[in-house]
This record gives sequence, C-alpha cells and structure tokens, in this order.
Amino acid sequence: MQKKQRSIQSLLSLHFVLFAFLLLAFIVSLVSWMQYRSARKEEIDTIRQISVSVADSAQQQINQMSQITLTAIRSTDMQDVFDSYLAGKDSAYERNQNRTLLANLMTNARGLDFSIRQLNLYAPGAYSGSIQGYGVGEYNGVISVSVAELPWYDSAREARGHLVIAGPFSAVEASAGYSGSSYAALNTDRQYLSVCRLFYNILHVPAGFVEVRKFYDDVFSLAFTPEFSYQADIYVYDTQGRQLFPTVPADSDPAFDYYPYAEEERQTIHNNISRKTEYVSFARSANLVVAAVTDRSAFFTQIYQSMLWIVIGFSVVFVIALLMALYFSRRLSSPIRNIYHFLQGQKKDRFELLAMDQTGIREIDKLTASINENITATKTSTETLMTLKEQEMQAQMLALQSQMNPHFLYNSLSTIGEMAEEGMTEPVAQMCGMITEILRYISSNREQRSSLEEELEICDMYLECIRMRYGDQLSSSITVPDEMLEIQIPKLCIQLLVENAVRSVTTVSPPWNIRIECSIEETSQEDAGTWKVTVRDNGPGFDPEVDQRLRSQMDYILANGILPSLKIQGMGILNIFIRLYLLDGIPFIFDMGNNPEGGAFVTIGGKIHTAERLQENGGGDHETD
Repeated sequence: MQKKQRSIQSLLSLHFVLFAFLLLAFIVSLVSWMQYRSARKEEIDTIRQISVSVADSAQQQINQMSQITLTAIRSTDMQDVFDSYLAGKDSAYERNQNRTLLANLMTNARGLDFSIRQLNLYAPGAYSGSIQGYGVGEYNGVISVSVAELPWYDSAREARGHLVIAGPFSAVEASAGYSGSSYAALNTDRQYLSVCRLFYNILHVPAGFVEVRKFYDDVFSLAFTPEFSYQADIYVYDTQGRQLFPTVPADSDPAFDYYPYAEEERQTIHNNISRKTEYVSFARSANLVVAAVTDRSAFFTQIYQSMLWIVIGFSVVFVIALLMALYFSRRLSSPIRNIYHFLQGQKKDRFELLAMDQTGIREIDKLTASINENITATKTSTETLMTLKEQEMQAQMLALQSQMNPHFLYNSLSTIGEMAEEGMTEPVAQMCGMITEILRYISSNREQRSSLEEELEICDMYLECIRMRYGDQLSSSITVPDEMLEIQIPKLCIQLLVENAVRSVTTVSPPWNIRIECSIEETSQEDAGTWKVTVRDNGPGFDPEVDQRLRSQMDYILANGILPSLKIQGMGILNIFIRLYLLDGIPFIFDMGNNPEGGAFVTIGGKIHTAERLQENGGGDHETD
C-alpha cells in the first residue's frame, strides 16, 4: 500500500528554532544593555582610579622633596653660613670651618632618606665669585657652575619662591659644575628629577637657590611599574603643561599633548597623531596633572570581556534548543541523510544505484528516481566514451610503432652501407645478424611494454653494431640494479635514446662515450615506487633552439592533449615523450638537458607496473662495458 505523500517542509521544526532564537535574542539584548552600562561605568572608574593613584604617588614624592627645600631655606643658620662661605673673606681655617658646618647643616636638612639623591645650594644668578654653590649627597663639594646656566634658572626666578619641577636630567646634565672624584658616585644609568626654589634673606632680597634631586623612576615609580591589571598609558605634566612622563627624546616625533584637555575634563579624545579615538581620565594634584589614556578599542575589549558570560549563556541555551530541533528534524529527514551518504560513497563505485524504499514523501521519492536515472545514463555514456578513447589511443600507438620500425631500419641500413663502402665485409655480416635480432624484437608482437632486461639487451646489441663501425672510438656502459630487470617499461624508448646519443656524439671528434644509468625511487609502503633511466653522452649537447622547440611541443601536448604529426627524421625524443604520455598518463617522468661537464642527457621514468613490493636489498648492480 502506497503511503500518503507529504511535503518535507511540514516535517521540519523551523518554527520552533525561530521562536526560540527570537525569545533568547530579546532576553540577551536586555541583559547585555544593562551589563554594558554597568561594565562601562566600572571601566571608567578604573581608569580614573589609575590616574588618581599615579598623581597621589608622584605628588607624595614631590612633597617630600619640597619639604626638604623648605627645611633648608628656613634655617637661618644655614643661610648665614652659606653667605659667609660664598663671601670667602675669612681665613683658610675659617673657610674650612664654614664648609664643614655648611655640609653638616645641609646633610641634616637632607635627612636619612636615601631616596633623596642630592641637595644643592646655589648663589644668586648675579653672583660673581669663583664658588657658585655647594652640594651634599651623591656629590659632596663645591659647585663651580653659575645657576644662571642651569635649565631651570629662569623658571625658578619667575616663580619667586614657589616650587619648580625640573628635569628629567641625565647623569652628565645633573653633574654640571661638579668636580673631583665625588663625581664618580653619580649613577650614570638613571635619570634625575629636581625641585627648585628661589629663597630670600630677611630683607627679602634673593639669597640663592635650593635644589633637591631624586631618581626619575623613583618619583614616577607607579607610572613605570603600575600595580593595576588594567593596561593604560600614563602621561604626567606639571602645572605649566610641560610633559614630565614619559620622556620624549629630542630627535623623536612630537607626542600628542593631552594637557589642554585637562580643563575640559573630556573623557573621549581623538588623537590626531595615532589617528585613534581614546578614553582619558585626568587627575590633579598640587603640582601635577596626570592623564590615564587607553585606546577606545582596548577600552571596549575590557567591557566585552566582562559580557562574555552572557554570550556563553546565550550560546548554551541556544545550543540546547538547536539540539532539540535537530533531534526531531533528524528523525524526519532520515531519507535525505541516506541519499547524502550514498552520494558520498559513490567515489568508490560511481555507477551503483541508490537502493531505498519509498518514504511516502513525494520530494524524496522523486529525487531517488531522478538520481538512479542519471546514474544509468552516465554509466552508458562513460562506457561508450572509454571504448572510443581506448580505440583512439591504440590507433595512435600503432601509428607511432609503424614509424619506429622504418626509422630504425633506415639508420641501420645507412650504417651498413657506410661499412660496406669501406670494405668491412665481416663486420657487416655480424652486424646484419644482430640487426636481424633487433628487428625480430621490434616486430615480434604488438605489446607496448617489455622488460627492462630485454630492452637493455637490444641496446647493447645496437651499441655493439656501432662499435663495429667505429671501433675503440666509442665506449659505453650500462648500470642497472638487479631488482629493475623485470620492470615493464615502454618498448624501444631506451633504444631510441641510444640512437639519438650515437647520432649526436659522432658529430664531434672522438673519443665518444654513452652511459645508460637505471635507478629506483621508493615513495611509500603502499606504492611500489618509480623507475628512472638516464642516457648520457659527451656530444655537443642540445642546441638552445632545438631544446626550446621540443619543450614548446611537449607543453602543448600536456596542455591540449593534441598529438603532432611525426616524421621519420628527428622523431626520437618527441616520439618517446608521446609514448610515455599515452601509456602512463600525466604522472610520467621526462627530463632533458645538458651535462655540466659537456654533452646531453635524457631521463625517462614512471610508476613501477608490478603488484608486488620490490625488495629493498635485491642484490648488486650489473655493469656492462
């Protein structure tokens, strides 16, 4: 009884999957928006916390240095001793006492914190004495450079006693005016940062400048080695807008200046140097402005990572819904699955018919009938085409064979004629006997292949015929492994190569040499490997024009499959190429060229046509000279 046919579309669960997807998408969108707002606020707070932490840390270091400057300039004893030391009007003993007392006072003001690297006192800029200042710390001694020559002089003078941040300085820059062996104590691998002040005497007349130094990386330690998991770029400016961190080399391109945006308190800035949109948070302290900057893409990456659980949850729920839909649809689509597996398995048996009972679904039953009809028609067409192709190839091979027989006979009779003219009757008789054997081999049957051993025997006979004509002027050798002797190769291919080699070497002065070299290359355990035979001579080699013409003809045959008409003269190499092409198809081996030491070579080869695996150690080589 024929089953009622129904549409396959009515059996699928598309509506269920679509409904589940829309419902999940709405819920996920709502939760994602709420999570996005929360994550965005959290990321902005994180960036703000970074800028505040860096500003507080750096300002704490600046405050410590500022406090030492205030301690120094508030000491009236230190000012009096410093004035007396600069005046230098006392005796040598008193000057030495003043210097010792000044060093002690400055050391006390510097304190026991070894992060303070240097405390310097400088005379006013208009001071004309030879002693311009005094320092304690890494360097202890007289400073001979005028404060007016220091880079922070103008800023400190204009600040009128307010704190000025200077630097960073290299060790060489920081050692201006230092002398003596104490200079060696400066750390030449690190930079320094200074805070400076102009101080006044009791008459409010400028009495000098005080400078306190720390290592640059100590002041901005949190910027160098941040303690935050969030990656943000840190920029530190002083209140005049000069960038303190990071340092910008003089020979580098100018960095983007974030300082003008500090007053606007903007969160989004377009960096016209990097051409990126960035999020920035500013933090102010008494002497610093800190900007924490992150690329907008990195900013959103952090947000999206925090929303990953939503995507995972959506994926899990949707996969469950999808699996349920697939379970029901799979049970209903079993016929389609059977057809798919059948088509996949057709690579092994292209003409196997699809055997499947009626399903009651009209689309499936109609498709099954169409597939079987198409397979039957394809099988009939393929069988017809293969028959015609086989007949065509056989006709081409017979045509080539019919050309090879007169070709060999033509060359042999020409040689016999030349020997007869020279009165070589006995060699002529011997040569006729060997030529008879060679012709019997050529015309014995219509098989297109013969064993390598038979082919080499014919080649050896042919070379012996040539040696009868030329004597010791011609030498030859045949090298072949024992395991290759039974390999089936295209008939007469090597013999034609030997003929071409003889014809080539006899155009130059003797001695002449022809070598036949045979080898096997194994490829895998499943494959018997490939055979190769190379014929070499010491003749003039291939003429470039002839080589180019032959290669063009061969490329044309491989590209189009059209065989050219061949003539008896000059047919050898191209004839062999065509025979290999017809017998073995495209994966055959054919190479030709000139030897580095002179002469030419032609290599032919192909897959080994034996079912048995060749033994790896099948005996030694046969070599015939």
